[in-house]
Amino acid sequence: MKAFRLPSLFIAAMALTFSACEKNAENIKDLSENKAASTSRVVYPFIGTDMSDSILPIRKLPGAVVRKGMYYPDVKVKLVDTVCADYLRQTKKLDFSYLKDGDVVGTVRNNDLVLTVDPEFNGSGFQKLSHGTNGWWTHWNYLPYTEYEHPIVLFPLARPVTKVIPETYIAFSFNKRVKAFGFEIAPNAIGKDFEVSVAYHESPTYRDPGIFFVEQTISSPSGARLIAVESDVPIVFIEITVRVDALENVGFAIANLRYALAD
Repeated sequence: MKAFRLPSLFIAAMALTFSACEKNAENIKDLSENKAASTSRVVYPFIGTDMSDSILPIRKLPGAVVRKGMYYPDVKVKLVDTVCADYLRQTKKLDFSYLKDGDVVGTVRNNDLVLTVDPEFNGSGFQKLSHGTNGWWTHWNYLPYTEYEHPIVLFPLARPVTKVIPETYIAFSFNKRVKAFGFEIAPNAIGKDFEVSVAYHESPTYRDPGIFFVEQTISSPSGARLIAVESDVPIVFIEITVRVDALENVGFAIANLRYALAD
């Protein structure tokens, strides 16, 4: 099962990597009493709408949680859930600026990495959305939780929610092994927290047991979160699952995809 191995030099260096990112973010303002409405309101980012209530004051948000897979009890993984200099310096951003607004694609690529959406089913894709009334209009979040307050995002055309499977799901694979990968994520529903789970695999299939799993809480507006990891077991396949109420028509967007190749 564990087909890939890294040199011992990399494993020894893991203790130093992302070290500065493990500190809690400082000087974050207390949670404002101004909260979003308790009832979820679905927002379709493709449709223009009023932006007057699309931002909240900066909040102190809880950290992500890592859970190791049953077959990988000894995996060494670093979790980064706030943006810091080490993370930005040690990763490379996946550039999708070549896409036009509204483009739907099954792959996103740099000159050294290709990301393919749902490689086993070919029924999904990403739609590129810029900030604005005809795109992703809600406020993303503030530093240190995200790189930018109004990024260009990829909106997954994810598997639809059903009574049997009450969740929004997308998966993608890499054409090369990566040792680090991070992305920011937010739901397209206003005023409600959603739980997101991310599974990381060393084989390009969901059938392979996960190396480890990360769980985080996300919301909109001003509640996008960074989920970034570095693993001594290389990653080639990722699954993102957002838990929703039955038949709740909720999707999500991702932005600022960053990676570091394992080879």
